[in-house]
Order: sequence, then structure tokens, then C-alpha cells
Amino acid sequence: MNLISEIEAAGAKVETFLESVVSGASKLKKLYNGLSGPVLAASLAVFYDVTKAFASAEAAAASAAAGNVPTAITLSETTVGLIKQVITDFKAGEKTIVADFEALGIKL
Repeated sequence: MNLISEIEAAGAKVETFLESVVSGASKLKKLYNGLSGPVLAASLAVFYDVTKAFASAEAAAASAAAGNVPTAITLSETTVGLIKQVITDFKAGEKTIVADFEALGIKL
């Protein structure tokens, strides 16, 4: 392979990756637009805590990379409270929460 063909091949790989990101983001947007406030808040809080853990601590990232994810991420009290409330509402049969779990493919 010459340099030009290598650059073209790399560009094609980048293009494929970006297309998959856009496609995934579109699917995620559609899914999240249909969720109720409590489920959306809990899922975004989890996302925030996980992202914060990886962005702020090399040790957390190293721990997760070694396969020890549970010790790499600490959820905030607020996040845990949101999750507990969503689960309580689900168990109580709250229709919007149950519908959200069905849409997400989650069965408890």
C-alpha cells in the first residue's frame, strides 16, 4: 500500500465510525425523548457520575480497564436516591415508569 491508499483507508474507517456514532446518537435521542422525567433524571445522573469518575481519576479508569468496574465508580447520594425512587415506583406499578422500563428492555 502506498501512503495515499493508506490515508484513504484510514479516512474510510473514520467515516464509518462517525456514521455509527451519528446513528447511535439518533437512536438514543429517540429513546430518551420518550422517557419520563424520573427515569431520564436517574439515567442521566448515572451517566454523569460514571463520566465524572473516568474523567477525573486515572485510578478509576485503570481499575475499570482491569475489569474492576464496581470499585471504579461511585454513585452520588443523589443518584442513588433517584435510582431507588424509580425502582420503588416501578415495583408499585407506576404506569409511566413501567412503560419506560419496557421501552428500555429492562425487566426486574
